[in-house]
Amino acid sequence: MGIPYFDAHCDTLSVLHSRGAEWSLGANAAQVDIDRLSAYSPAAQVFAIWGGHYEEKLALLRRSLARDGRAVLCRTAEEVRKANAAGKVAALLSVEGAEILGCSIERLREARERDGLAMINLCWNSDNALCGAAMDSGSGLTDAGRAFVRAAQDVGVAVDLSHASERTFWDVLEIAEKPVIASHSNAAALSSEFPRNLTDEQFTALVKCGGGAGLNLCADFIGLGRDIGACCAHIEHFLALGGEKSLFLGTDFDGIAAVPRGLYGVQDMWKLYEALLERGHSEELVQDIFYGDLLRILGRTA
Repeated sequence: MGIPYFDAHCDTLSVLHSRGAEWSLGANAAQVDIDRLSAYSPAAQVFAIWGGHYEEKLALLRRSLARDGRAVLCRTAEEVRKANAAGKVAALLSVEGAEILGCSIERLREARERDGLAMINLCWNSDNALCGAAMDSGSGLTDAGRAFVRAAQDVGVAVDLSHASERTFWDVLEIAEKPVIASHSNAAALSSEFPRNLTDEQFTALVKCGGGAGLNLCADFIGLGRDIGACCAHIEHFLALGGEKSLFLGTDFDGIAAVPRGLYGVQDMWKLYEALLERGHSEELVQDIFYGDLLRILGRTA
């Protein structure tokens, strides 16, 4: 096995959608493409649909995968394993903000059955009919939100609490019957300026429920030295809370204005892998952070 890679969140589809035919998913000047993903083995990437145009971006993803041939759309952990065993990059679909689906349980079920939806953020930066957002009122889960969470877990879509308020987070944990995740959120203990980061209590709750959190590469969320060492510090903070099996990558590539120095796109992620090894972490642990943990967690959410 070379360096594995499984990233829980990128916004590349939105960038490609805005560019029209100028860029492709196979190769582009954004932060993620199949060319660069293919350098990792095994490789998997969750592609988020954000900001609307759901059908158009879904069609773009499907068309791009069919045209390229090196990646396949997967809906479960087992399908990821099969794709990777066949030498393919595994592509998964997420929705960043349930308002894109009208906060509708019917549309959620359709997206799972028809489109292979793997993950859904209950909200983005604004409150919606389901819940309060971390960057908005901070209110909690509504009655509609409770029904939506139960429906998502019933059909096997992972509930993603990145962007949700802390009150929403605890409301979801109270009713969740399967693990939940925060696909791209860091440690508030190291960078508390942004309410999107997780408190120690939140991360510990994710560990206990069998879920986990993904390291977001937004430089503002990382804070500290805004470099690879700062990324390692967030990882090590979560590891100290018992996160060995609950920590993964959630880069937010193509959705962030600034990245840590040295990590300018997926092509650079091997540097973080090597930095963790140089800091004395075992290869097994680093491979879990880069691939195994997220795969196992998704196996429990389906």
